[in-house]
Amino acid sequence: MASRSIGVIGAGIIGTVTACFLQRDGHDVTLYEREAPGSAASGGNSGVLSPAAVVPVSMPHLLSSVPGWFMDPEAPLTMDWRQAPRLLPWLIAFLRAGREDRVRAISGALAALNGPTLTILRPLLREAGLESLVVNRGMLYVGAGPEDRLATELRQRSGHIVEFLGPQGLRDLEPALSTEFTHGVFLPETAHTTDPHRLVSSLAGYFERNGGNIVIEEVSQLAVDGQAWIEAGEKLHRHDMAVVAAGVWSRRLLGDLGYDVPLVSQRGYHVTFQEPGVTLNTVIMPVDAAASIVPMEMGIRIGGTVEFARPGAPANRSRSDALCSRARHALPSLDTTRHTVWMGERPCTPDSLPILGRAPRHPQILFAFGHGHQGMIGAAGTAAIVADLVAERTPAIDLQPFAADRFRDPLFRRKSNAADRFTP
Repeated sequence: MASRSIGVIGAGIIGTVTACFLQRDGHDVTLYEREAPGSAASGGNSGVLSPAAVVPVSMPHLLSSVPGWFMDPEAPLTMDWRQAPRLLPWLIAFLRAGREDRVRAISGALAALNGPTLTILRPLLREAGLESLVVNRGMLYVGAGPEDRLATELRQRSGHIVEFLGPQGLRDLEPALSTEFTHGVFLPETAHTTDPHRLVSSLAGYFERNGGNIVIEEVSQLAVDGQAWIEAGEKLHRHDMAVVAAGVWSRRLLGDLGYDVPLVSQRGYHVTFQEPGVTLNTVIMPVDAAASIVPMEMGIRIGGTVEFARPGAPANRSRSDALCSRARHALPSLDTTRHTVWMGERPCTPDSLPILGRAPRHPQILFAFGHGHQGMIGAAGTAAIVADLVAERTPAIDLQPFAADRFRDPLFRRKSNAADRFTP
C-alpha cells in the first residue's frame, strides 16, 4: 500500500487514535487541533470504555419523561427555551429515533462499532506504554425501573455478560453505595480510563514521537481540488486525504463543501471530587441521574447530563450543582468540599450513531464525528474503519447505518452545494 499524506482535523480521542492507526499503516499524518490534544470534550469525558454500550440515548419511554424534565432544574436533560426553534427539527428526529423498532436497529449498529473496542484499543496502549491508564473494574447500574428492561435486553442480545444483584450483592461490591438502592445490574466487561485527558495527550505524544506532525491552530477552511486542502492559522496545508474528526465543529467545516448534517451540541458537565473520603471499586451509573460516577487518579468524577444552550453561553452552575446532589445521594459519605467543575460540548446526532465513512461527493474526505456520549468508547472502532478505508480494505462492519446521507428527512433543510473546488 502506498504511503499517503493525511490530515486529521481534531485531536480529541477520535482524531488522536485515528492518527495513530494511520501512522501505523505507514502514512504521513498531520493532526490539527486549535488547543492541546485532549483539551475539549475528550479530556472532560467520564472515561468509560464499555463493549456493552449498545443503548441509544433516545428510548421509547423518553417521550413521556421529557416534558417533566424540562421543568426540573436537576433533571438529566434541560434546554434554554430560546433555542427551541433552532433545535426543533433535531429534537423531532431524536424522539422518532426512540421508537422500539428503530432502537433495536440502532443498538445493532452500536454493538458492531463498540463491541470490539477494548480488543482493538489494547494493542495500541501496549505499544505506547499506556496500559496502566485503562483498568477493567466493570460498571454497576442502580435504580433502574421497569422502563429500563429494554436496555438490559439489548445488552444481553448483543452477547454481553449481565449480572443481576440484590441488596447484599450491592453492599459486597460497593460498600459506599446508598442503602436506598436495593437492586442493580453489573456489567463485568466494562473498563474505564483513570485519566481521560492524560490518555489522549499521551497518545498524541506517542504519535508525535513516532514522526507524526501536530499543528496547534484552528482549522478555518476545508476544501478539495483533486487533493484535500486544510487552512489552519494563516497557512494552507495540502494532503492526499483529510479526516474530519472535529466534534461539534465538524458541521461548520463541512459547510464549505456543501454538506449540512444534523449535528448539534449537547453540553455535558462533570464534577471531580478531589478528596472524596470514600473508595469506589467500580463505575456506578445511577439510572435516574443519567450520569456515571467513576474512580479516577485525581479523585471521584461524576459526569453526565444533557443541556441544550446557546452556542458560546457560559456554564450553567445549576447543572454542576445537580451533579453534586446526585453524587451525594448515591454515596452518602462522599466529601464534596474540594471539587472542580468542567463543561464541554458533545457532538450529537438524532439517532446516537456517529457519521462515518467517505464523504458522498468527495472521496478525499473521510467522516469520523458525531459520537455524542460515546466518543471514548467508539474511538478504536472508528480508527480501524478509517484506516481500512484509506487502505481500500473492506471495513469489519457495515457502514450503511453510519452514512451521512441517512438523514433524508425533509425536517432538515439542505444547503445548496457550495463551491467544491478551491485554488490556493
